[in-house]
Amino acid sequence: MAQNGLVVAGIDVAKDKVDACIRALSQRRMFESTAQGRGQLLSWLRQHKVTKAVMEASGGYEREWAKALREKGVEVRIVDPKRVRHFAQSAGRLAKNDTIDFRHDRLVCRDIRRRPRPGP
Repeated sequence: MAQNGLVVAGIDVAKDKVDACIRALSQRRMFESTAQGRGQLLSWLRQHKVTKAVMEASGGYEREWAKALREKGVEVRIVDPKRVRHFAQSAGRLAKNDTIDFRHDRLVCRDIRRRPRPGP
């Protein structure tokens, strides 16, 4: 979301890959869960001037991705999947799939106004 220069990416993390979305720019990409994939994600986020990313906690798979982003200056919010689900339901979105998840992750990030937690 581009708002006052703020560009936010929603990232859905799985064991072997992540799906990233920058909805305001109508951009979506998939990256392999490797060091090379993390580098490609970082380059893609820099190219689109992303300053904040949000992802659901996913059994620890999100940790390496969050660490890599934070090391390069991207603010990362890791949110509770239940919170994202409740947010989606309150918006009338009852379907459950990864595309909806990462779009709603981004929306939850926009609406959560607390300070980000420091990384592990």
